[in-house]
Amino acid sequence: MASPTLVRVVTSLRGNAPEPTHDVGLVATAAWACAIPCALVAVVIMLTLGRPVGSLLFDVRAPFTFLREVAVGVWMEPTEHARYLLAICASLMTACAVALMPRWLPHVPRRALTPLAVTAQLALGAVVVVSIIVQYEYRFGYIYTGIVGGSLTMHYFTPATLVVALALTTAIVAALRQPRLRASAADLLSGNDRRRALVGAGIALLATGIWLLYTVHTDLEAGNMPETLRYNLSFVIDETFSVLNGRTPLVDFTPQYSSLLPYLIAVSLAAVGKTLLAFTATVAVITATALFAIYGVFRRVVKSPVAAVLLYLPFLATSLYQTSGTFQNRAGVGSYYGVMPLRYGMPFVLAYLTARHISKERTTLVGTWLLFTVAGLTVLNNVEFGVAALGGTLAACLWTSVTAIDRATLGQLAVGVASGLLTALGLVSLITLLRSGSMPQLERAVDYARLYGLGGFSMRPMPGLFGMHLLVYLTYVAAMVLATVRALRRDTNRTLTGMLAWASVFGLGAASYYVGRSHPNVLKYEFSAWALALGLLAVAAIGELSAPRLRHTALGGGVVLFGYCVMFCSLAQTPTPWGQVQRLQGRFVATYEEPDPNPLVAPSDAATRRFVASIADGPHRFVLKRGAPVAILVTTGHRVADAYGITNVSPYTGLESLFTVERVDDVINALRRAGGNTVIVPDPYIPSVLTILQRRGFRVLTPQGLSLLKPGTASPSEMLWPGDQAIMKWVDTRHLRPKALR
Repeated sequence: MASPTLVRVVTSLRGNAPEPTHDVGLVATAAWACAIPCALVAVVIMLTLGRPVGSLLFDVRAPFTFLREVAVGVWMEPTEHARYLLAICASLMTACAVALMPRWLPHVPRRALTPLAVTAQLALGAVVVVSIIVQYEYRFGYIYTGIVGGSLTMHYFTPATLVVALALTTAIVAALRQPRLRASAADLLSGNDRRRALVGAGIALLATGIWLLYTVHTDLEAGNMPETLRYNLSFVIDETFSVLNGRTPLVDFTPQYSSLLPYLIAVSLAAVGKTLLAFTATVAVITATALFAIYGVFRRVVKSPVAAVLLYLPFLATSLYQTSGTFQNRAGVGSYYGVMPLRYGMPFVLAYLTARHISKERTTLVGTWLLFTVAGLTVLNNVEFGVAALGGTLAACLWTSVTAIDRATLGQLAVGVASGLLTALGLVSLITLLRSGSMPQLERAVDYARLYGLGGFSMRPMPGLFGMHLLVYLTYVAAMVLATVRALRRDTNRTLTGMLAWASVFGLGAASYYVGRSHPNVLKYEFSAWALALGLLAVAAIGELSAPRLRHTALGGGVVLFGYCVMFCSLAQTPTPWGQVQRLQGRFVATYEEPDPNPLVAPSDAATRRFVASIADGPHRFVLKRGAPVAILVTTGHRVADAYGITNVSPYTGLESLFTVERVDDVINALRRAGGNTVIVPDPYIPSVLTILQRRGFRVLTPQGLSLLKPGTASPSEMLWPGDQAIMKWVDTRHLRPKALR
């Protein structure tokens, strides 16, 4: 049961008047009127408290000893992290100010509200203009490019896009002001029969399939991929092959992107073939499911297939935004599988389930339990986006229960949340117990988050206050405030109210991904969450622009509609099916970045296979044994091990995931526990890693035998490897008769 104190707090937020405020225009105007005071207070709090809060919460000695070569990439950002945390609190503070409106509104002169509201909307318009201009002025230098003297710019949306979006906004606003055109549009959108529903779903699925064509790849054309796509793909595919190779995420493998979805992908690969085509096709299906779930959200919000399609298509195009490459051979958010679907997939499915849950007239304890079981699985799959999605679901339930919050309601919600999260933990524990006989080590779920967030590895500072990132943040704040306004007015469309709250909380939480690593390309990975919030805001904005009684807030609605039209212009990036077929059939063209046609495939020649798969049985003898434990520090090491019939015991993906001394020690300890003694290291190598190996008793294989690697000694024996590199073999001389061969 909920505590009486919590009930009193929630009741006080609702004010003394139990009845809804029917003056819709007054509530909206008052909400805008309190925007500027809240913004000023928020700025003061962030400027004054950012540094001390950062020192208190983040500026601590992280439990990491970074390797010398990667330590230059460590950028501690305690003040920036703290200020963003305070910015999230500021959005909640603004929502609370709106929720307390019944208490303060009677004391404010009505004639003062309109000027304040209009001023706030003009200020918002000015912030949008300034942010767009400033974004065009930014030059991202060495910190972001890693190239001395090199810099890049990032405009996100071209001037032509902005002009077209402004023209579309003007045309839509003009049409909404015409009663006859409004009536015609209402007739077009009002149909909700079975035939229209099937047509709408068909259009959404077809568009999703066309867009996802660019995310499908094969091993035969992998060499032609954009370099950034190929590099990121090698990490992501290895997480799935770690499952196929016998590793268990959260037990003896530490995933960077996803703990649960690799199981699903592994089942598909085991059934149809362990190829890149099978992998990319499977993740494309998962992505399609997640994106189509958002179409389901829009359907429940607007209750019109036509309107849902009009909302979904811009969302789809913005979610799968191009990041590099050419029009046909591109890298995009959809082909950075670590983001889409491994991070976004389960949250978007949870969003649809949340929309279903809150759209019901009455919710049950069983329904709440099942909903938060999925939320708990989402958290365990990826903590960063999962916690944000969990918070969004909790917010949606609270915002849509604001008219009936009492002890029983809060008690049922608390029991549903707790039981759901415990059920999720139990299900994951059952999986790990059946696979490995061990309970999940939950610290592995946050290992990378701690390394990046607390350790500061690969962090980058924000370029400044204004820019596209500020507009994304303000979109989430607007969604939260509007959800609060709608809850206060007790608007009939509870699904829209709840999903605005969901999108706001999820977006604010997921945006921490960019706040930490504020590279201009990383912001594109936030566009999907931003597009969802903007699409939901557009639904409310069109309603405001259509109602004469809301004329005092029409400017804010116009700004939102402009953002929606900018998203709509992203449809110009839609890939052509025939172009994607040509890409998949294209001949390999060697370049300096990629001289090999099959960079993600283990070489099939017997000599390389024996070099990698054999383990030492004494100082001069190497033995092949199926399932033998070897630590392969190539990025695709688990795929290599699966192809060669051995077990890669490394808990991480490749040498480039070994950022700290502790991680290198983890690899050595895992190898010794498994009874192995052989490590495969790529060349070029990280000298600090080899220093640790030699200190722990490892020696490199040379034509003359096992030797220290130092100037004046024999050169190591090496084998050529795809990707313009070679591999070396290191042997643990303290365990030359390993348990694996006994």
